[in-house]
Parts: sequence; C-alpha cells; structure tokens
Amino acid sequence: MKKIFGYVLGLVATLTFAGAIATTANADGSSADAASGSSGSGADSGLVVPRGGTDTGAGADSGAASSSVIDMTGSSSSSAMSSSESAANSSSATTHKPQKPQKPAKDKVLAKSKRAKLRKHYRKYARVVYLDKGRKDERVSVLTKKGKLVKKFTVKKNGRFDIRLTKKEAKKLAKGAKSFTIRIKAKGYRAFDLTVKLYK
Repeated sequence: MKKIFGYVLGLVATLTFAGAIATTANADGSSADAASGSSGSGADSGLVVPRGGTDTGAGADSGAASSSVIDMTGSSSSSAMSSSESAANSSSATTHKPQKPQKPAKDKVLAKSKRAKLRKHYRKYARVVYLDKGRKDERVSVLTKKGKLVKKFTVKKNGRFDIRLTKKEAKKLAKGAKSFTIRIKAKGYRAFDLTVKLYK
C-alpha cells in the first residue's frame, strides 16, 4: 500500500512539475508573441505614420515655420521700404529746401576828408585839371554836365594827380555849361562825384 501511495505521490509530483514547465513555456511564448506583436505594430505604425496624424503635426510645424519665415521676411521688407521712403522724403526735403538769396556786400563810404579835391581852379578850355588826395587804383571818369563820358582813366599813385585833356575834350566840357563832373570810384568804396566849376 505504501508503495502504491508513494508511486501516486511521485506521479503527482511529476505531473505538477511538468505542468509548471508547460505554464512557464506558455508564458515565455506569450511574452515573445507580445514582443513580436509590439515590434510589428511599431513597424506597422512606421508604415502608417505618413498617412496618419503624425504627418499632420509635421505639416503644421512646417507651416508654422514657413509662416514665421514669411512674417520675418515681410516685416524686414516693410521696414526696408519704410526706411527707404523716409530717406527719399528727407533727401527731397533737403533738395527742395528754399535757399535765401545772398545779399551782396555793400561798399563803404569814403570819408570826405579822404576824397580827392581840386588843387587849382579850372579855367574854361584849359587842357589840364589839377587834383589832390588821389588814391592809387581809383577809377576816374570825366563827365559833361548832362552825364556824357568824355575821359576815363585810373590813378597810378597816391597824392597829387592831373587829368590831361585834348582840345576836343576841353571843348566838350565847356560847351553850353558852367561846370562838369568828375566821378571817382575806389575798390570797396562807393563812387563820389566832384563838381568842377568853369572859370573864365
């Protein structure tokens, strides 16, 4: 009896051990299947990605990037246009700015004490007019009473100087008049007139 009982226990133990081994094998197989299934799903997902939502996200990102690039380009171009317009406006304002006409410098008035004067009375039809206080480079014009030019010359040195007339010029100055005019102009000074009386 004991032998039979021991044999039964051994058989039970053997079956139990075998069942445990089978269970372990099944578990390993299921885990392997699960692993292979996950890898397959990953591969499948890799194949499906271009069609699915992942691709849409990438498109959105690329669209956002392109829009940002467009915004940046647009803003830079608009700023460049505004700067160029402002530069053009400033340049046009500068070029069209009205300029005030420059006033010519006024000649000084020569003091009366420094002006040339007659040294002697002038006789009618005389050929020489004697003057004093001449200034070098003064321009002298001899005019009739009516303002017609008879003679013109330039003073060569300071002090005394003479105006020598021809017979024809002396007649022009004496014809129908009691005086004539000598107009003197120095550089940087206003011209002044010297009236010469005709003595008989």
